[in-house]
Amino acid sequence: MVGATLLGILAFSVASQRPEPASARRADGPRIIDSRIPYGHTRKREMAAYSKRHYGSREWRLRRPRLIVLHFTDGSSWTSARNAFASNSPNMGELPGVCSHYVISKKGGIHLIVRPGIRCRHVIGLNYTAIGVEMVQEGGRSSHWADRQILHRKHQIRAALRLVHYLQGRKHIRTRNVIGHAMANSNRYFKDLEGWRNDHTDWLRRDVRVFRHRLRARYRNP
Repeated sequence: MVGATLLGILAFSVASQRPEPASARRADGPRIIDSRIPYGHTRKREMAAYSKRHYGSREWRLRRPRLIVLHFTDGSSWTSARNAFASNSPNMGELPGVCSHYVISKKGGIHLIVRPGIRCRHVIGLNYTAIGVEMVQEGGRSSHWADRQILHRKHQIRAALRLVHYLQGRKHIRTRNVIGHAMANSNRYFKDLEGWRNDHTDWLRRDVRVFRHRLRARYRNP
């Protein structure tokens, strides 16, 4: 989802990461690395104003999310994705900038970027009710090709399945409500008062079916 023009905007040192927050730890959950971006009062006000324009209510909190949306970064590293999200650069002429709640590296590191109790601009029409999960992957030949690279990358896909299962348990989200960015416009929860539509094709329906099948097979998810 992250455009190539946004890559490398800000420098980020791995050594500066904060300890994993207690809220991200559970005995049966995955290891989650706290790599949060600044998301202070100004960005929250911008998110609330965006929500008013696009969803009809002035709110920056993400209450009772109904969906988990899968993305890939269209970049080569998790740090470039994080830096782009941290920059808070206008997107489509509006603030706040884009972000996602989690980024999963190719080696399987799960990075918390924004707490899932806060709204992020990661998918038009669903930001008011969706948690965003990004997986590091270059665009390549096609979105289907890129999705398949992730599905065949052992450490990364296992981490993605663990994270999604963990979020499903915490937020009571059914497997049928784990969708790809490419599926957003046709989702029953989609709404945008400004008439915006998604043009991204990351995580096509046929590839999400494979992801869901693995969730059910591994965890017996409903």
